[in-house]
Formats: sequence, C-alpha cells, structure tokens
Amino acid sequence: MKRILKFSPILAPLALALSSTASANPLGLTGPQDFIVRAGGYYISAGDDEVSFVDDSFRYFDAFRANVDPGSEWGWYFNLEWKPVEHWGIELGYMDGDSHTSSHGDEFFTLGFGDVEYRDVVSFDANISTLSLKFYPLDETCMVQPYIGGGISYTDFGDTGLSRAVRNDLADVGLRGNFDLGSSWGYTWQAGVDFNFGRDSSWLVNFAAVYAESSTEMRMQVLDDVAPPPGVDRFFESYSGDYLYDPWMLNLSVGYKFSF
Repeated sequence: MKRILKFSPILAPLALALSSTASANPLGLTGPQDFIVRAGGYYISAGDDEVSFVDDSFRYFDAFRANVDPGSEWGWYFNLEWKPVEHWGIELGYMDGDSHTSSHGDEFFTLGFGDVEYRDVVSFDANISTLSLKFYPLDETCMVQPYIGGGISYTDFGDTGLSRAVRNDLADVGLRGNFDLGSSWGYTWQAGVDFNFGRDSSWLVNFAAVYAESSTEMRMQVLDDVAPPPGVDRFFESYSGDYLYDPWMLNLSVGYKFSF
C-alpha cells in the first residue's frame, strides 16, 4: 500500500490521459505521429553515496562506512512512444548500461585490511526500464517539439563482482568474496526535445535528460576459499548497506514516426 501511495502522483495523470483517449474516439489516434521509435546512446552518471555497512552474520558485530562513487559510463537505449491524443505521449523505454566501477572504496574490509586503500573495489552494471507520461506544449506541426515527462522506473543490477586486487588479497589469506546488488523500483523524470528533419519527414533527432530514482541493497560476503575440516566452523562474514544509485542520463538518438 505504501508503494502504491508513493507512485499515486504519477499514476493519476497517466490514468487521466488514458481515460480521455477512450472518450475521444475508439482508437484515439491523431494522425501521422501516432507512434515514435527512438534508438541511440546515452551517458549515465550514477550517484555518489556514503554507505553504512552492518554485519549480517553477527559474528563480530562491527559496522563501517564506505564511499561508493561509481564512474560515469556510456550505454545504449531504445524507446517506443504512443501518442494517443495531441500534446500527450506514453513512452516505454529501456536503457542498457556499461559496467560501473567504484572509484573510491577505502576501508571496505576490516578483516586485516584496515590499513589498505583500495581503488575500484567493485563493478556492476544497471539496466533501467521506464514507463512515462509525456507532455508536448507546442502544436504538432512545429518542427521542434520540446517535452517533459514523468513515470515509474525499474532498475535491474547485474554482472556484479569484486576487483582483481581485492580477490587476490583475500586469496592470500585463504578467503574469497562475493558482491551482490538487488533490484529497485522508483520514479523517473525527463525533459527533452525532438528535432524533425522536415514537416513531412518521418525522421527526427532527439536529445533528452532523464533522472531515475533508484536505491538498492549492497551485500558483500567473505568466506573460506576451501571447505573446512569436519567439525570446524566455516568462516563467514556478510555485510550489507543501502546504496542510492539515482542516476542522471543524457540521451542522444535518432527516431522514426509512423502510424497504423
């Protein structure tokens, strides 16, 4: 229920647009700009966050803080937009990111590595899906079409891992490590502009700035590299903390308009 209330300011105008479409006519289509497909690249800048890690295994009851500052990366994105009525569009987008590396990771480990300063401790990538309602203030005959929009986003984190330096240091003392991130639901906002090649052209160039609210749980585990002898407890440490990813994305793409 709390998550539904969180997204209600976004879902309400989306429902209003859909209801107005149904009342306009059976299909609600407006002409040659009923659908737009865009594909291109984007530059993504992730959030810098001070993460508080706590001991999940309750072996040592310690806690520590680490600065997580992933490097900015490039990726590609694709979206499909339906314009049911003039001035309004409903967009489904997907952004596939390159692998981030954390550029600052001092004191990530307290297990004998407290005096070691690690760089690029972890790596991960993030794939972001969005559903947005967009508003175009100008008449559809204008060759330049600015817009604003908002909606919901889903971030799926993958390809997680520890750096080679960290893995080697753990292996030197008979340990190995795991690093994982969860997924995240959030909201998204965007502002952009379509530059049409001509009044009768179906082609356009798009530039947009997109923000996606995203928070996820980081979990780091340290355990024995080999199975212990019978009767001996397996060494195990698990730390977790909440990380605010919250990326900004700058998109540049080519689009094509069509209708059925």
